[in-house]
Amino acid sequence: MNETIPLINFPEGKIPEINLIRDVSKHLKRGHRWIFADCFDQKERHHEGFSILKSRNEILAFGIVQPDTQLRFRVLCLGEEPFVRNNNLFYTINLWSELQWKKAIEIRKNFANEFTNSFRLINGEGDGMPGLIIDIYDDTAVIKHDHEAVEKFWNHQGIAAKLVSDFPHLKTVYYKRRNDDEVKGIDILGHLKEEVIFKENGSLFATNIRDAAKTGFFLDQRDNRKLIGQLSNQKSVLNLFSYTAGFSVFAAKGGAREVTSVDIAKAATLAAGRKLEVNN
Repeated sequence: MNETIPLINFPEGKIPEINLIRDVSKHLKRGHRWIFADCFDQKERHHEGFSILKSRNEILAFGIVQPDTQLRFRVLCLGEEPFVRNNNLFYTINLWSELQWKKAIEIRKNFANEFTNSFRLINGEGDGMPGLIIDIYDDTAVIKHDHEAVEKFWNHQGIAAKLVSDFPHLKTVYYKRRNDDEVKGIDILGHLKEEVIFKENGSLFATNIRDAAKTGFFLDQRDNRKLIGQLSNQKSVLNLFSYTAGFSVFAAKGGAREVTSVDIAKAATLAAGRKLEVNN
């Protein structure tokens, strides 16, 4: 491993085990990575965090237990992976995470360009890294999780070291918590700016990552925003539930006669005005 800081926080002592009462092995081998609560004995106390998944006294997988949710077990890797037989479980699980990281980087290393410098780098289970979301906004990377068990498993310092190694232009790595948490987020590297400006398909966007929804922006709508721009020339466009009005920006730049954005949240309408401002 190239980095001295691991990607994971491994528990000390004996690793907890969790036992299936339903055989879902064929589903896991087909690629499913979530196991729900009804597959386990509800009378048993399940320990939060990294655990060994067993079926009929055999190791089926390794992953993360969320004892207080219907999504009870998030699979990291199957027990039949060849390198998992190594006696040093910490080494092999971290190695697995390193391999998944490298695959994700290889797929997305050329995503940043002169027209777009915002993209999703790590997409949780889709990249073999359960519950880990990382979005890039120009020189700012944002990490987000959806459960405390996942937060405790991933090592943010190790992730930050990987990020700046693979993307040297990054100046800030920010861990974003829920907006209603007492502490909304933590600067892991650098200092999060009050406003981050980034580019998507030639248009500029400004976001207050600390207070915005998700990691700061709905990056998954990129293609749809571009399509609206292509359809809007000389049209009158109504954008309902517009949030921060990303679709409105592309409609306006696409030549719309007029664009009306409607949202009940004052903060959203103010952010919409800012997006139009930065695009002149």
